[in-house]
This record gives sequence, structure tokens and C-alpha cells, in this order.
Amino acid sequence: MPEADIREDTSAGRSTRERILHTAARLFSERGFDSVSLRDITSDADVNIAAVNYHFGSKVGLLKVVFDQYATPVNAARMKLLDECDRKRGDSPPAVEDVLWALLSPAFHAPASGDEGRYFRRMLGRMSSSANPDVRHILFSTFDTVATRFVDMMASACPDLPREELFWRLTCVYGAMMYAQADNGRILTLAGNSFDSTKMDDALKYMIPFLTAGFTLPPGAKAGKNPDKNADAA
Repeated sequence: MPEADIREDTSAGRSTRERILHTAARLFSERGFDSVSLRDITSDADVNIAAVNYHFGSKVGLLKVVFDQYATPVNAARMKLLDECDRKRGDSPPAVEDVLWALLSPAFHAPASGDEGRYFRRMLGRMSSSANPDVRHILFSTFDTVATRFVDMMASACPDLPREELFWRLTCVYGAMMYAQADNGRILTLAGNSFDSTKMDDALKYMIPFLTAGFTLPPGAKAGKNPDKNADAA
């Protein structure tokens, strides 16, 4: 491919760079990072390897740009909502529901609309459990600043929670968010075709009250039987 074609090709309404990014986001969301090769991406985007090398340097470089493109506005929206929580709280602890909204709403209402937003949500859900060190580094570094702020706000919202219990409850929040984003079809097989996992407003409508209720339980609250007394039953 001539250099001019590598830099710009608007024949399909997208530049070469945009086509590669769009295709990579879709394939990563469908299969994960490790199961997608550069050849898969270039073949689907109808470009050659030279175009990827020119614009991104490598598959890892491409993944980083995909994350930067989609995560930057999500992070900005989260920070704005957390700032609003701070202003709203005054001298009181922030409301758990408000802090959860600040984390979840931008992720489920990604600024990228339609397919682009869905690709990014599914990609995040898939890659959150990846063992690939490059993927983990990009994922963590992309969200570390916002995540640290979120944890601090949740600690302020629940000052009576021991540190260990705070993080176990945060594990439940992140687990619910990532599973909903991954949208692997499991719930659909249980609920039937009437269940629509693509409705992000419904996800927020049901998840935030549920997670708020769990997060605001008194410290050390237990439900059901004592698991220590029923270890043999497992």
C-alpha cells in the first residue's frame, strides 16, 4: 500500500486509522485481545500490516489507543460526577448511591454511541479478567486515577466499614459492572429472549439500588447460615 494510502483512505467514510480502530474495538469485544491477531484486524478492515505499524506500532500499541479513545471521555465524565458528589456533600459523607452513579453511569452511557459504545463496554468486560500483562497494564493504568478517587469517596461514604470489608463490597460492585459490560449471553439463556441486556438505562435502574442496598448494610452483616458451620455441605 502506498504511503498516502496508509495515512488516509476515506473511501468508506472513515480514514484508515479510524477503520483500524473501529475494527479492533469490535474484534477485541467479541473475542478478547489474545484471540485476535493483527492479520484478523487488517483483513477485516481491508488494510495491510504496514498501516497498523504506521499508525500504532504494534497490536499492544493499537489496544492502548483504543482504550485512550474510548476511556478518556468516560474518565472525564466520572471525575465530573465525583466532583459534583463532593460539592453536594458539603461537610457530610457523600451518598453511596451518588458515588455508584458516578462510577457506573459513564461506563454504561459511554460517550461513543451505538455500536462503538457497545464494543467498548464488552471489551472492558472481557479484558477485566485477562491474565495478559500488557492488557492488565493498559487497563489498570487507564483507570487507576479515577478508581483511586472512587475508592476514597466510597470510604468517606461508609466511614464505619472496616477496610477489608470495604474492598470486598467494592469487589461486588466491580464484578457486577464488568459482568454486565461483558454481556456474554448467559443471563439471556436463563431469562429467554424477553430479557434485553443492551438496555443500559435498565441496567442502571436495577443495579444501582441493588448495589446501594448491599453496600450500606451494617459492618459484618451476614445473611443466611454461618458458612463456617456448613463447610461440609459445600
